[in-house]
Amino acid sequence: MVGWGVLLVISYITPFTPALAGLPTDHFGNLFNAIIIAYTISRFRLLDIRFVIRRGLTYLLVIGFLAGVYAGAVFLGQAVFPGQPAYFIVLGATLVVLLLVLMARPLRRVIQEGIDRLFYGETYAYRQALLSFSSRLGNIINLSELADDMLPTISKALRITQARLMFQQNGGGVFSTQFSYPKPEGKAEDELGFSLDNPIVAWLEKESDPLDLKQIDSIPQLKGLWQFHREKLAQSQLELLYPIKSRGKLIGILALGKKKRNTLYTHEDIELVKSMASQAGIIIENARLYSQAVTWANTDGLTELYNHRHFHERLDQEIARGSRFGAIFSLIMLDLDHFKIFNDNYGHMAGDEVLRKIGRCIEGSIRSVDMAFRYGGEEFTVILPETQLNDAYKVAERIRKTIEAKASPGTMPITASLGISSWPVDGMTKEDIVSRADAALYHAKQMGRNCTCLSSEFVKGQTSLVSLELETKARALSIIYALAATVDAKDHSTYGHSKKVSQYAVSISEMLGLPQDRTATIRAAGLLHDIGKISIPDSILNKAGPLTDEEWEPVKAHPELGVDILKHVIDLVNCLPAILHHHEHYDGTGYPAGLKGDEIPLEARILAIADAYDAITSIRSYHPQLSPQQALDELRRCAGSQFDPELVKTFCQAIEQHLPKEMQIE
Repeated sequence: MVGWGVLLVISYITPFTPALAGLPTDHFGNLFNAIIIAYTISRFRLLDIRFVIRRGLTYLLVIGFLAGVYAGAVFLGQAVFPGQPAYFIVLGATLVVLLLVLMARPLRRVIQEGIDRLFYGETYAYRQALLSFSSRLGNIINLSELADDMLPTISKALRITQARLMFQQNGGGVFSTQFSYPKPEGKAEDELGFSLDNPIVAWLEKESDPLDLKQIDSIPQLKGLWQFHREKLAQSQLELLYPIKSRGKLIGILALGKKKRNTLYTHEDIELVKSMASQAGIIIENARLYSQAVTWANTDGLTELYNHRHFHERLDQEIARGSRFGAIFSLIMLDLDHFKIFNDNYGHMAGDEVLRKIGRCIEGSIRSVDMAFRYGGEEFTVILPETQLNDAYKVAERIRKTIEAKASPGTMPITASLGISSWPVDGMTKEDIVSRADAALYHAKQMGRNCTCLSSEFVKGQTSLVSLELETKARALSIIYALAATVDAKDHSTYGHSKKVSQYAVSISEMLGLPQDRTATIRAAGLLHDIGKISIPDSILNKAGPLTDEEWEPVKAHPELGVDILKHVIDLVNCLPAILHHHEHYDGTGYPAGLKGDEIPLEARILAIADAYDAITSIRSYHPQLSPQQALDELRRCAGSQFDPELVKTFCQAIEQHLPKEMQIE
């Protein structure tokens, strides 16, 4: 419209201007219009000039070749048949050329291939590979192998910076990057994903053409795209999204990055990948179904770790590899302590959630080459290739500490016992390795649980069984933790109090650098410190106003009652001093013994600070809730009188490091 407007103005208006009358101004109008049209064709890729040049050269060379043959035939006919009429020679040359015209198609292909090689250079072979995608990769059913061939080919054929295949993880949810080229060095924090309600997914589901991300603002269906998603797309450095469909359903997204040297995608580039993507739908769908079938066959449905059957397969493979190449490996067997007690107290739904957490804890504590399995029930195994016993011990301890710190959802701590064996030190057969790791595991149970035992720590052939004494202790612990859960649930305003006190107390002990055994004692004491309140009536616990002297008596007695409840369980003996004295004051005014200063056990002084902080930052009937910063100020005010001043300083530092995050949670 602009071009025609300028042309009309210059051609029909300027001639009536006296100063311009008689000048060829219409030529300038035509030139300006031609420039605008040429720009439009180039800017919006309405015509691929390279395509025109390649095809033009091809036909030019074919015609030139035929013309040359015709001229040569006429010249040769005159030389060979000098006495023949001219029309006879021309007719003969024409017949020769007509025969060549019938063969022009293969001739044109040869010439076209040569010109394409000249134009595309090193990318020619990759472009041809895309054209033959279906025939080359139609028999591949391994999705990873398919992506490893497909993505590099696309990237090199089009000279682009990156290519990604995006699928719905586990067959549902968000379309996220499953394969990419080049492979990223690490997992990006701003990883791109498209949920099913994203307008982009709806557009790709409906359309068969690729989506140019630079034209999002001009597409009405994408006006509702959130700014957050627009920023993610900008950060991703992607330019085109191709829908990959199978039987009309969107099964994946092929995401292509910007072209190198900031060039544009040509019409031929787009059609090439579009053709390949249309072929890829069924192939990729078959590969995904096969991959899912293999995954489901080898994966435990609850924890998403490998299952028992796959454990034996991989163990056989590791032994075969070790026998052939002289490699070694170690095996960790893990069993949760008192997990039946947890299920009895909290139910199997809570138990399943713990098992899921255990799976994540194990995965987060091992290398990518290590393999974690759910062996059965609450038992897990880990195969550590190229790992000696001492290194396997470090891994096992890391797993054990992570489980102890992160897996417990309630007042009962979740711990694990672990046993380790090594191939070929502990035997050459699969049965030898498993039995030795299993024996080491039960030896760890007999050593008191929540520890790691190496197969070398006891006599080979020794049978390690859980004794009747351990079973009796397990029954006692079941009752103890059930009581603790009951106390914690007596008042909805204090629900979860014991667990938070335990977490705060562990934070202090870690800041002090206490040994692991003392930290474990503090964790258990925090969970059980109020168990003596089981005898306090609800009317006293939930009273809004101040307590009378008579009402204070059962409250002050709860530490001693807690000790009476726990003292018969040998596993909890180390917790008793902290539970008994966690209401002592640093200046000697506390109860039940009126201890002062360092006379109060360190664990009890730590517990007192953690208990007070959670109490004053929680909603209670007898006092207003304080903010985290107000609570810290209150602790500092009472330092030296009610609390150990050095421990208060340590705790405040630990909390203030995470205060913004904690205030947000509150």
